[in-house]
Amino acid sequence: MKISTSQYFKTMNDQMTTQQGKISKLQAQLSLGKKQVTPSTDVKATTASLKLSQVITRQRDDIGNLQSVDAGYKEEEAVMMSMSNMLTRMQDISVAARSDTYSGDDLDIFAIEVQGYMDDIRGLANSRDSNGHYMFSGTKVTTQPFTTTLAGAVVYNGNQTEPELELDTGYKLPLSISGNKLAGVITRTNGAGAVTSRVDMFKVMQDFVTALEGNDRTGVALAIDELKTVSGNLNKNLVDNGLRQNLVSERRDIAEDKIVIYRGLLSDAQDVDYASAVTQLSSSMLALEAAQSTFAKVSQMSIFNYLR
Repeated sequence: MKISTSQYFKTMNDQMTTQQGKISKLQAQLSLGKKQVTPSTDVKATTASLKLSQVITRQRDDIGNLQSVDAGYKEEEAVMMSMSNMLTRMQDISVAARSDTYSGDDLDIFAIEVQGYMDDIRGLANSRDSNGHYMFSGTKVTTQPFTTTLAGAVVYNGNQTEPELELDTGYKLPLSISGNKLAGVITRTNGAGAVTSRVDMFKVMQDFVTALEGNDRTGVALAIDELKTVSGNLNKNLVDNGLRQNLVSERRDIAEDKIVIYRGLLSDAQDVDYASAVTQLSSSMLALEAAQSTFAKVSQMSIFNYLR
């Protein structure tokens, strides 16, 4: 088969252009450190890279949210620890006041002390978080959870629905406990064991104050048992808080591990293997130089060079 001069020149030119394109691509990859110089270079790899980047971003968002939640848990824990310390002192007072060692005047002094603790605990129960939201009002975060009526009774104005944070995985994490759970429910019964009423910790404290003021030793004895129940409920909430803190820590570790894994996959999809790219570049440049040399020599050949 005969090959025309023009066809030969076109073939050689196409080959050198292709080789130059490979070299330019490899040089750009080495310069940027990325495999895909433009999205159109490898659509599949670019799409995979975008998806991995989105997953990494969501994991980072989760970590940021978890850090905020953990700070809220620590605030909640500090508040309940302060309540627990005051309840411990109330229990000590109830045991002391039950004995005949202290007079009615002494019980009046105890009553003032207990009243002060109750007021402090109510104030703590109305604590706000760093965002200015009430911590123990359920999802009614702008409503003050505990207020006092004209009759002196403490009432709960929040709800029992606890706010939650939904993570990227779909897992819902409770943000705080409701005031209803904080105050607890104490069941009162009569001598026959029938339920007469259900009260919360503030009613227990108020009745304790009333018993102290009235030198009512029977009422003080009731307070000993009920304060123990109140303290047990608060400790249960503290344990729950600790479990939630542990869960947040575990979720953060999982999210951080995922980021490491996804970064590795993203690096495989995006980053250039410098050793391989340099080898390919050297090979391509040698091939181009050979093609150019051959083309230069062949293009100068003429049949007249061989005529004598």
